[in-house]
Amino acid sequence: MNYILAATIFISLSAPALALDADDFSELEGYTVTAITRVDGDFEGCEYDKKIKLQNGWVLSCQTYNYHYAYAPTVAVLTNDAGRGYLIKAIIDDDIYDMQPIAK
Repeated sequence: MNYILAATIFISLSAPALALDADDFSELEGYTVTAITRVDGDFEGCEYDKKIKLQNGWVLSCQTYNYHYAYAPTVAVLTNDAGRGYLIKAIIDDDIYDMQPIAK
């Protein structure tokens, strides 16, 4: 049921032109919404190991590639306890990114 909560929060915080559909949420099954925040400044998409600073003070490292530009877009950070650490995904605008946390 956590993916339904994630979808509801994401839809309520997103721009009206939403491109996600139900199939996109299949990769979020088992994830829990951990934080809703914003990118700190410009977001120019992800490339492997690129650091993304969030306004809540967290820094995430991209593990996927996708170009997208937005200024301070809303980010839904989702986590999944894999038993030996957490898997992290970030939903930014209508794209889902695999991420890793960066220690402060």
